[in-house]
Amino acid sequence: MIATGGPGRPGREAVLRSHASITLRDRMTLGLGKIRRFYLAHFRPGYVRESLARRLGQCDRTGACCHLMFTCPLLDQKPQPVRCTIHEIKPKVCRLFPIDERDLRDRDIVSPGTRCGFSFVPRDEFLARGAEAVREAEVRIHTESIDLPRE
Repeated sequence: MIATGGPGRPGREAVLRSHASITLRDRMTLGLGKIRRFYLAHFRPGYVRESLARRLGQCDRTGACCHLMFTCPLLDQKPQPVRCTIHEIKPKVCRLFPIDERDLRDRDIVSPGTRCGFSFVPRDEFLARGAEAVREAEVRIHTESIDLPRE
């Protein structure tokens, strides 16, 4: 269990499944998810911008995404909320998480009882807003500055 929360936000506990309880099928899903996220983050910037423009909410700092397939060695679980020890320079894939709904499903494999702070507007609904609105939403997304500390 990981206690989470932050200044002005009540703490939550992220209940993580033990690695031993994750099935082979779920492990394969998590592995393919890691490959997919790497590919999207580095080779499909247009898709990532559109997807992040559909993303709502904020990170609740449960740390569940840092336990996909294995526990990230850079995860510092001592402070509350959990924090990446290299937060200011963490990899692009980590900064962009979740890229789309599939990432939330992957995250739910390791922590099914704790909801993620992010959600997504369905793609059809987003595109129905019209080309100009979609373009404006995508222009506001700056992937290089996502999830960095705000002072």
